[in-house]
Amino acid sequence: MHEVFKIGEYWNCIPDVTKRSICSTCGMTESMSHILSHCRSDPNKIIWDLAKTTWPHDDLLWPGNNLGTILGCGCIMAQKAANQNQINNQNTSNAHLRGATCLLHILISESAFLIWVLRCERVIHEKNHSHQEIKSKWLRIINERLTEDKINATQIKRNKGFTKLVVDTWEKVLEKEGALPNAWTNRHEVLVGSRVRP
Repeated sequence: MHEVFKIGEYWNCIPDVTKRSICSTCGMTESMSHILSHCRSDPNKIIWDLAKTTWPHDDLLWPGNNLGTILGCGCIMAQKAANQNQINNQNTSNAHLRGATCLLHILISESAFLIWVLRCERVIHEKNHSHQEIKSKWLRIINERLTEDKINATQIKRNKGFTKLVVDTWEKVLEKEGALPNAWTNRHEVLVGSRVRP
């Protein structure tokens, strides 16, 4: 990461804040890999659990949350599980894979960024976040992405190809929560987690 981020040993040179170099949860020198993948802090565990639970594609692998996957998330493609190729001979459509890949990019990038933001609030501003607050922040960010996609599909691009991509990206996530109304891309009340109790 070429020491761009103010983490770990960066803080050792600044009097009165040297404690920031060590993770208060794990007792290890902070690195980006530790912050985003290995830290046992509540935000890290809760956010990655939410992302994995939200992933609706049982036939496709969840790639995990190591630093390489996170940094390269814009390049990864959704892939079938190895045993799924033997069990299920039907071909997964390109549209299904495109939508799943889009969702993967969103879940990984947004989750990693929120973990970073909450870590900065915890370390620099000494703010602790409750489980419910972490979950609410994550759902708000994911729903903002869903809303942006719906607006782009129905008001800005109005392109059948893009609308299909939006549907292929989000429909399985939303179906996990129950039946979807027709033309759900035009409905404001359709949100991820809207039917989940806190």
